[in-house]
Amino acid sequence: MDQPTSIWEYSNVSKSYSAGRFELKNINLNINAGEITGIVGENGNGKTTLLRVVAGELDVDAGEIQFMGSTIESTDWRSFKEQITYIPQRIPRWYGYLRTNLVFQASIHGIPSDEIDTQLNLLLDELGLQEYTDLKWSEISTGYRLRFQLAKMLIGKPKLLVLDEPIANLDIKAQEKFLTDLHDWFRTKNLNLP
Repeated sequence: MDQPTSIWEYSNVSKSYSAGRFELKNINLNINAGEITGIVGENGNGKTTLLRVVAGELDVDAGEIQFMGSTIESTDWRSFKEQITYIPQRIPRWYGYLRTNLVFQASIHGIPSDEIDTQLNLLLDELGLQEYTDLKWSEISTGYRLRFQLAKMLIGKPKLLVLDEPIANLDIKAQEKFLTDLHDWFRTKNLNLP
């Protein structure tokens, strides 16, 4: 059996805040290609802080981070962040029509204009979103907002997807469907993973 390919390694990493006494200390974490990793803990134990560090949203105070085999310095996070996508627990509101937002996101990621519709239609079909694309944010449920945010993030074909309590605000059936669909989608797509 092949050894798993490491995407992200965290060695003796610490993160503290100047205000308050909270600190993540000497954290070691390894994330491999094609795996789903969950972070579990009580409220206030630093799950969101850890995920924001993994996603490049926060700098660390000490330790070493490697992404795709390259050591990350705080000065060069930008080049790595383009390969990581982060979905926070509270998804920011979109304005305008959902499809327009996705077309704009595809343009940002450099997808040629003559390929955008084809790629978006494929992604929207796979995530079961096609019938909602001509709606606005206020016209869809929390579960579909999460799915659209996922679609928006997947357009860039990230190497690492970081989700902060993605199903916290969904009912049990919506949670189960989202997790099953997400697992099935990732199993059938390699998202350019090594």
